[in-house]
Amino acid sequence: MTHIRDIKAKDVMSGKLRYTKPDETISDVIGMMREHNLEELPVVEDEEVVGFVSDNTFIDRRNLSFSTKIRHVMNPPPEVNLEDSLVRVCEMLLSSGYRGVPVTSESGEYEGFISRKDISRIIPSIEELKKTMVKDHMTPDPETIRNDEHVGKAKAMMERYDVRVLPVVDKHGILIGMVGIQDILDKVKRPIDREEKGNMSGEIDSPRSDVEVDSVMSEPSITTTPNTMIYDAAEKMNEEDISTLVAIDGDEIKGVFTQFDLIEMITSFRETDQVFVQISGLKGNHEVYDQMYDDIQRSLSKMNKVLNPLVLNVHVVSHQEGGTQTKYSVRLRFSTDYGMYYAKEVDWNMMKAMDKALDSLEKRIFEDKEKKLQRNRDPKYQAFMSRKKRLDLESEKD
Repeated sequence: MTHIRDIKAKDVMSGKLRYTKPDETISDVIGMMREHNLEELPVVEDEEVVGFVSDNTFIDRRNLSFSTKIRHVMNPPPEVNLEDSLVRVCEMLLSSGYRGVPVTSESGEYEGFISRKDISRIIPSIEELKKTMVKDHMTPDPETIRNDEHVGKAKAMMERYDVRVLPVVDKHGILIGMVGIQDILDKVKRPIDREEKGNMSGEIDSPRSDVEVDSVMSEPSITTTPNTMIYDAAEKMNEEDISTLVAIDGDEIKGVFTQFDLIEMITSFRETDQVFVQISGLKGNHEVYDQMYDDIQRSLSKMNKVLNPLVLNVHVVSHQEGGTQTKYSVRLRFSTDYGMYYAKEVDWNMMKAMDKALDSLEKRIFEDKEKKLQRNRDPKYQAFMSRKKRLDLESEKD
């Protein structure tokens, strides 16, 4: 077993994956990414990584000619070098939203690539995760879609809830498969006609929406259980070459566990006094971000008295009601040294929903703290913990 802080980028990365050059066209690069099933691509010139493109580079900027040079649309390359720690790499992936990043030497030369899949492969060897279970990091009560609903709804749900895969259920709510954004884009392509050739919304972003999920989903769904150890779940992802497992108990869906959860879990080992906060689902309006961060900091200062905050993930979903009014749903996912906490609140006012969700989180954390203090005063519990500690030590010696 290896300690997480001893793992470096060079220990995890794959070799040099395919890359493009600044003077390649958008058409060439999209073709390459589709042919080789790539989601990100380094842009390399004279052995040096000078840029980076992902599938979102083209989806977000639709009104571009296919003959546009990549140098005009590429993003600055993520800065990850051979000696960077795995924790820093995961922090970079979490903050950027990328699913993989190029690794460079100190001089900027392209040396390799780290993807979520590469990180998933190393999970079983990490000492600090050997006693961690799926239920400690899965997302509970996930959104699902019925097999007889249309892919247009599935795609809208993925965008709304910031996910790339949805569990598919039958009319009785029983899990029967999974559908991902790539299933939709690959299997339900709408041809691009000549008039659309300068518009990226054709085959890339606008699949036919009237096709039923049943015809494109993957089945059967690959599952795990909430009590499965993290390393076993990661190994199953690696064996099945998938990014998402559904956690079930009998026929009941309890949660989903993804490669993104692994990234977030490793990021929680960062050495800092400040919690890592990520807000998604909002666009533009920097004043709203500032206000949300202020409210979060005030709440964290209270919770910090009873536990150590690690990662706070905030996702905002807006629901149009009656064509004019907007209702907001705020979901919180809070990783701490005391475990994972969740909260969800809905309100017509986004900041009120945020405040209620933070209040709900605080209330549960302080209630758990009080229960722990009461339990620690119980002589029977103290005797039980003493026996457990002795057995754990004996087990480690064996």
